[in-house]
Amino acid sequence: MSMPSALGGPRRDQSVSLWFLARVLLERRLLIGTLALASGVFAGSLSVLSHRMYVASAAFIPQEPKTPQSLINQLAPQFGLATGVASASSPEFYASLLQSKELLRDVVMAQYQLSTKPPFQGDLVRYFKIEAPTPDRVTALALRRMLSIVDVHTDRSTGIVGFDVTTDNPQLSEQIAARLLALVNDFNVRRQQSQAKEEREFLQQRLDSAQHRLGTAEDAYAAFLMRNRRWEDSPELRAEVGRLERQLTLRQQLYLSLNQYYELAKLEEVRNTPVITVIQHPSGFVEPKRRGTPLKAVVALLMGGVAGALIALGSEHVRRLQSDDVREYAEFKASLDGALMQLRSRFRRRRP
Repeated sequence: MSMPSALGGPRRDQSVSLWFLARVLLERRLLIGTLALASGVFAGSLSVLSHRMYVASAAFIPQEPKTPQSLINQLAPQFGLATGVASASSPEFYASLLQSKELLRDVVMAQYQLSTKPPFQGDLVRYFKIEAPTPDRVTALALRRMLSIVDVHTDRSTGIVGFDVTTDNPQLSEQIAARLLALVNDFNVRRQQSQAKEEREFLQQRLDSAQHRLGTAEDAYAAFLMRNRRWEDSPELRAEVGRLERQLTLRQQLYLSLNQYYELAKLEEVRNTPVITVIQHPSGFVEPKRRGTPLKAVVALLMGGVAGALIALGSEHVRRLQSDDVREYAEFKASLDGALMQLRSRFRRRRP
């Protein structure tokens, strides 16, 4: 049963039923289908016509350094020192390293050669055509671009660190990935050499001190024998000789151990062997990135259909409101026009 309106005219029930929705969708099926099909075709065409991207993949396993703090950890208890456990070999550490600004800045400023038409030679700032008012801003934009094309992933259970580099040129993707591998290995080598240098300096100080104490013990033992040539006849002198011999033996052992570790540290200081095991080199692992055209087309098709349905329902609802409330709308329009005219007249009076 219809309810009377405020102005006396009959008003239809404004509730929306399932039958109303079904009728509108059926009557406007052409609009909905056209909009859905157009959206799917448009999204699919954009995906097909978009520039092909290429992904270079690489993976490595970080090796536990042989020398960092290993010698000092062995010697620390002898000198009453406390040492921590190094945690710079975890996959998460290398994931952060691959995304660090210092490493990426080196990648950006490196020179690349591409056999394109025409051939390209230069850094990534030139390749990506990055322009900014200041050099710092150029570098910041280049680093932001690098973060968008490098994807790092780790496997904590196996310790494998992998990363993908995505650009519009397969040679560039491969060269950037190879550059990242080289920089990670170079960082590890320099870290190992730096730690070995600190270790050698520490051992050298302890070795000099041990050598001095050994010389003191030897002099004390020799001086005792010179003063007491018949020490075998005295129990007290035999005990003193035993004490001096034990002290001399301990200092000899400590000196020999320090000297051995010192020689090893000197070797490690100049070692430049790789400290990461590459299990997937980027060369040979560059492949086109999937565009996902079917998925994009289906999603666009559904979104276009939903948009078409909303447009159809909205237009039908507005039409119903206009047909039901013609008199109310006319009075509202008259009131609005009157208010606007009054505002315009007041504004004209205030103008000089």
